[in-house]
Amino acid sequence: MKIISFLASAVFTIALVIILNTKMIAPAPLGFLLSPQHGLWQNAEPSNKNFSEDLHIAGLKGKASVYFDERLIPHVFAEEENDVYLVQGYLHAKFRLFQMELQTNVAAGRAAEMLGEGDDKKILKHDREFRRLGMVYAAEIAEKEMDADPVTKASCDSYTAGVNAYINSLTESSLPVEYKLLGYKPTAWSNFKTALFLKLMSNDLAANERDFEMTNAKHFFSSEDFDLLYPSIQDSLDPIIPKGTSFPTPAIIPIAPKNVDSAYFTVGIVTAEEFAKPNPNNGSNNWAVSGSKAANGAPILCNDPHLGLNLPSIWYEMQLSTPTFNAYGATFPGSPSVIIGFNDSCAFGFTNGGRDVRDYYEIKFKDESRSAYWFNNEWKKTDFRYETIKVAGKPNVLDTVAYTVFGPVMYDKSFNGGRQTNNKNYAVRWKAHDAGNELKIFNM
Repeated sequence: MKIISFLASAVFTIALVIILNTKMIAPAPLGFLLSPQHGLWQNAEPSNKNFSEDLHIAGLKGKASVYFDERLIPHVFAEEENDVYLVQGYLHAKFRLFQMELQTNVAAGRAAEMLGEGDDKKILKHDREFRRLGMVYAAEIAEKEMDADPVTKASCDSYTAGVNAYINSLTESSLPVEYKLLGYKPTAWSNFKTALFLKLMSNDLAANERDFEMTNAKHFFSSEDFDLLYPSIQDSLDPIIPKGTSFPTPAIIPIAPKNVDSAYFTVGIVTAEEFAKPNPNNGSNNWAVSGSKAANGAPILCNDPHLGLNLPSIWYEMQLSTPTFNAYGATFPGSPSVIIGFNDSCAFGFTNGGRDVRDYYEIKFKDESRSAYWFNNEWKKTDFRYETIKVAGKPNVLDTVAYTVFGPVMYDKSFNGGRQTNNKNYAVRWKAHDAGNELKIFNM
């Protein structure tokens, strides 16, 4: 009996050691997650935690102070302009590091590296799609433009330094809980990651395209039927009842009371001005009200960026104050500056128009090697990007993406993105691939 008990205890102990030190149950070793010194317990914090502390962050040129109000909104005051971005990067990382890393990995087509291939390989398919859309290609172009502008580069360099200062301060026990659960370690921030994040926003804000669907519809319907079904100006902008419709005399005619007090019934004293009517083709969820029409005398600005409702929020409220500017509003974890808000001179906001900024071009390759494609009555050499997609717990996936004068070949025989492409090759022309310094507009 003693031998049986010993063997049973030994087997149980070995099994326990294996379970606690491998990823059999969770993406991270269960023993690490349950460790009192390094595991999940270390991430618990009281609801009234005091964030006050004195920090010495490498790269600061002057003094900087941060005050948290009753809603834990940070108000940053710095003696040097770029120091405020360094502190902003530090705070973004302190409270939203995993969100920042996940977003940029999603943009770069590296989500499977963190999360695995997903059910039905949905995460892996996403990574292939974003790489074929040219997200990294677009971010590389954007980074060059950002680096070419001294003001933008200085703010990005300071922001990156702040993010990395926080990352470098982390220990095994202080890692954000998401990293512990996934068994993933934070990677260094860079200006390129900021560019990637901005391209993720470009995709979110300007991905309104139905080119394939509309093309299929044009092949199915006649020109007259297509214009009737998909007019340039929707008939919903007109009244439901057609103009000129005749109606019978109503059976009941309402009579206004003698003591009625309404301009509606006293048309003789009302003058309608045609120019006062708004253009029915204008307008969005953005408007401004003059201060002369507001109770407190201050103007009101409304805007609607049409961004998704996320948890955690895509926004992080902050005040950034320096001797050269003072701005308050919503910031993007992953980018310097205040994106929507106000400063000492004005309020600023953005409303997404939802424009179609993508076009697709059918590509004719010379042969199966895809080394040349037909353009302007001649064979033009194809460029290639060889993508290595890392997948957590699985072998790497290799993908070869052809690049043309229009842009990357997003859909081909090996990948159709769930669309009916009939094994044809389609390159995507996306405005987000064009060179531009989007960050400059947010500099105060």
